[in-house]
Amino acid sequence: MKLLKGSLKRRREQLGISQADVAEGICHQSLLSRIERTDEISNITVLQQLCARLQLRVSNVAKINELTITPLTVIRYFIDTDQCDQAANRLENSSLLRRLPAFALPEYNLLRAKIALSQNQPTVAMQLLQIALGDAEKHQMELMIEIYTEMGATWTKQGEYVYASECYERACGLIKGYRPALQAEMGNVIAHTYYHQSALYLTIGDPKKANERIIQALEILPAKDQFHQIVKLQKLRVKCCEKLSLLEEKQQAQMLIYAAAEFSKDVNLKDDVKAYLNKIE
Repeated sequence: MKLLKGSLKRRREQLGISQADVAEGICHQSLLSRIERTDEISNITVLQQLCARLQLRVSNVAKINELTITPLTVIRYFIDTDQCDQAANRLENSSLLRRLPAFALPEYNLLRAKIALSQNQPTVAMQLLQIALGDAEKHQMELMIEIYTEMGATWTKQGEYVYASECYERACGLIKGYRPALQAEMGNVIAHTYYHQSALYLTIGDPKKANERIIQALEILPAKDQFHQIVKLQKLRVKCCEKLSLLEEKQQAQMLIYAAAEFSKDVNLKDDVKAYLNKIE
């Protein structure tokens, strides 16, 4: 069976774990190495077990029916598409926590923190983020970028802009440590960090810097299926353009918001965008 190119390896590196850690109790490390190298696998059971350990949906890596548990990537999807109630329901499932490997616990608490923040519980969110940061291994750099970003968003929610700025700078410092090719692979994570940093710049009265950051976020965001993220970024760009009196750029951002919603085929996103555009006209 042919897998999507680099899908297993990409997720393993995102979690910052070795092939030996992933393969333990499932298959020999040399087999996992060959699977990552060739993007081919013949044993569906091994694939399901590897995906469960990596907290991936099987459908993320191969075109077959989903047969396994609700992994963290599914919960991420719900959060990224503003379906936090769905995400919260999945995270509250006690059997999910029992099935999680130890290296996935920091990500689990990170996602819990995101939901807590969406529910206006910044104190709870910060506690969860501190737990996630304490449990994260030093080589789980991408995860640490996300944790520092969410800490920044949490401090911003509490009006602690100096602390928020420090967290974003830490996240950006980690981003700078990656080569451009690797940064491109982390486009979603980096764009998310830049979005929150831009929002902070706008809050503290620096729309020019905020607009520059938004443009950088849009440039690094992967082109495929990022409609919700595009809408969020362009909405913030509209606010920047209003502050900077950039009428043409504002109109362009509004057009891109509309286009992203239409291409998404997401009825809820279309309705939200329609209401948003009617409100600002």
